[in-house]
Order: sequence, then structure tokens, then C-alpha cells
Amino acid sequence: MILIPTGELTGVLSDVIPFTFPDDDLPALNCVRVEWDGSMLHALSTDRHRIAWASWHPDDDPDIDTQDDLFTNWGGADDPWTATITLDDAKELVKVFKLPVKEQRVPLSVDFANGQVTVRRDRDTGYTALRLDIPDQLAEFPDVRKLLADSDRVESVPGLVFNAKFLADFGKVRPRAPMQMSFTGSKTIAHVAIGKRFAGAIMPINEGREAA
Repeated sequence: MILIPTGELTGVLSDVIPFTFPDDDLPALNCVRVEWDGSMLHALSTDRHRIAWASWHPDDDPDIDTQDDLFTNWGGADDPWTATITLDDAKELVKVFKLPVKEQRVPLSVDFANGQVTVRRDRDTGYTALRLDIPDQLAEFPDVRKLLADSDRVESVPGLVFNAKFLADFGKVRPRAPMQMSFTGSKTIAHVAIGKRFAGAIMPINEGREAA
């Protein structure tokens, strides 16, 4: 089991949900990948045109100051695990557990066992106790980290054309720093970074092709 602030769990999911393939006829993309690597929690998604990767580390500075953090051991000693949850389940998790801004540090426990992710909020947090069990879809999620790593070069390009709606979704990511873009070529992905905990990418529109 790991312990994570409410705002961080709902935050990493909300950061990547807009970049998930919206239709369930492609189940491998109509989902969010959730990973605990032993020290950090990650959420990843892609819709073939874009990639999103949001992370949380237990030592990250909180957005708001609270004395309760002095007595809370964030994170945990879980071995690494990976689960793939449907887009609908990811949206439901955010809807069920989201709290007002001033309550973002209310702790949630996240556990992965017996093929499902279990998220709990205890009664001693001052809120109604909640539990949500989400099945692992065992989907063949693409290796988006490799896709990002394989295009790590930077090239000078005279100009690129992007689908404005696809690009605008990066504005929905928590604005913890200015958005930075780096270009790898006229027909390859553009990298997007927003602070130290969000990395992503977007494909430009090929020359002569109109935006969808």
C-alpha cells in the first residue's frame, strides 16, 4: 500500500485523461496506465497523436502548507506494480475522490492486489470513508517511454502545423511551470514539458494536410 495526497492522485490522472483515446473500440488506448515504480507514481496515456506522462514523488513540495504533512509518511514500501484502467474508471476515480483545493493533502491509500487497484479514504481524515476497486484491464498498452526516448534529438525547423484542439489540451495540465516545447523534425513528434513532473509529445500535421 502507498499513501498519496488526494490532489496528487486525482492530479496525475487529470493531467493525462485528455490525451486518452476517447472510444472503447481501441481498448489498448482507451485507458490510463498507472505505475508504482517503488519510489514514484506515474500515469500515462496516448491517443496515437499525443503522449502524456505525469508523475508524483513523495518528496514533492506541497502546493499548500499544512502541518498534517509533518506526521504523514507519504509513499510506501510496495514493490513495483503496473495496472491499466479504462478511461471511464479513471474519470470515475477523479470524480469520486476529488476534494476542494484547501483539502488536496487529505491522504488516500492506493493498493494493487488480486488484479485490481483499490483506492481508500479513511474516516479519520474528516471525510466520509470511501473505497473504490478498479480492475486491471491487462491491456497491451504501448511503450510510450520508448517512443519519447527514441525521439530525443532536437532539430531546427522553419515551422510546424498542429491540430489546435489537440495542442490546447496541454493547457489543462496543472500549470506548475511554463510549457516548453522542443522539436525533433518536421514530421516527427514535438516534445512537451510542463515542470519536472509532466512530459508529453504531439505529432505535427503533415504539410498539405488540414487539421481534423
